Amino acid sequence: MNRLVFRVGEWTTLRDALLKDAPLEAAAALLVAQGHFEGGMRLVVREVVHPAAEDYVRRSNIEASLQPAFVANMLKRARMEGIGLILAHSHPRQRNLAFSPVDDAAQVLLAPVQHFRAPKGPHGFLVVGPRGFRARLFDAAGQTTLEIERVQEVGATLHTYDRDGVDAGEPVPEIFDRNVRAFGAAGQRLLNAMTVGVVGVGGTGSVVVEELARLGTGRLILIDPESVEETNLNRLIGAEESDVGLPKVAVAEKAAKRARREIRVDGYAETVVAEATTRRLLDCDFVMCCTDSHGSRAVLNQLAFQYRLPMIDVGVRIDAKDSLVTNMSTRVQMLAETLACLNCHPLLDPVAVRRDLLADQTSDPYFVGHFEPQPAVISLNAATSSMAVSMLLSASTGFPGQARHLVGRPIDGAVRPIKSTPDPTCIVCAAGNALAMADAWPMIWRRHEG
Repeated sequence: MNRLVFRVGEWTTLRDALLKDAPLEAAAALLVAQGHFEGGMRLVVREVVHPAAEDYVRRSNIEASLQPAFVANMLKRARMEGIGLILAHSHPRQRNLAFSPVDDAAQVLLAPVQHFRAPKGPHGFLVVGPRGFRARLFDAAGQTTLEIERVQEVGATLHTYDRDGVDAGEPVPEIFDRNVRAFGAAGQRLLNAMTVGVVGVGGTGSVVVEELARLGTGRLILIDPESVEETNLNRLIGAEESDVGLPKVAVAEKAAKRARREIRVDGYAETVVAEATTRRLLDCDFVMCCTDSHGSRAVLNQLAFQYRLPMIDVGVRIDAKDSLVTNMSTRVQMLAETLACLNCHPLLDPVAVRRDLLADQTSDPYFVGHFEPQPAVISLNAATSSMAVSMLLSASTGFPGQARHLVGRPIDGAVRPIKSTPDPTCIVCAAGNALAMADAWPMIWRRHEG
């Protein structure tokens, strides 16, 4: 699915500005960076520029034409930043929203200019009406190459807007009655339409998969390079003795479909530190990071902020010496614009990150400072994973809950929220660095795998 992604509040501000002078049409310019994946595009809005009155050539009930100098300046900025330009305007009186013949003609006229002056692109048009939007990208010949199905605002909350605006939709199936009583029919429909990625489907990830499937998530993208071992059976939800040797993603897919037959599951027994694998996640509305490898966490941390892809990182740690537990800790942290990233605390070991990104084999996710497997207990995994799924619900459906960073000390019986304060100089989550740059900024993934 193709998505146009804004920071929180930016889409609603743009929509209101374009419609406030109805029936007069209005225009705006969107500087956008692209994140391509197989079969689609994630378009990250870098900036919205509203023209002044003198930037219009004409403005009426049927037209909003911008001065060539305004458009040329936007294209100059796009070229210098290595990004593209989407020109937006309103159709404030159109009930059945669509691009007009005038829009089609303007696309053919402007396409070669936009692609010549800012060759990296992408370039397109956006039209906004009282009940929704239409958006498309085009090539240098003026031919439409793709249509955008979904607009999202991403921050500590995720707001999703479909092309035709608010719609009551089909009745929610009876199976979700108790969900609806908790976060409403609209929240349930959002879940039914969501694609959620789960990276790592072991002790914590298998719980997340089970819960998301039963909640009614529409599609899951599962990534994990490992196969089931006998020592996994004490904590791998859905796994049986006969599953030993099978890919963990295959076992997780089987468990998800057993929980809800209609769910769509795409599983990849691959490492997430590889570019081709990681790009699959750009087709997600939300990602759950359930891997303990420092390298994979570093890649996902940057992906969340660079591509404005909301993510929740799940961490469980048990330290033991001579078969006696010395410490236990848990962490559930949302990674999104305005929140701190994993570099800001810091939680990533740069030596381990470098090792994971350069090594051919994946590291044992239970190594804590030395090469000895650490304890893993299903009850602790399940409790932590459930907090993460509840955080996803509160961020995306309106389910109550404001915390976006929780830490637990199970020995003390304590879970408390942490205030996440981003480092204003952080290379990942600070403005002017990787934040919202998409493909216009280098990622740390492995570019060639296999």
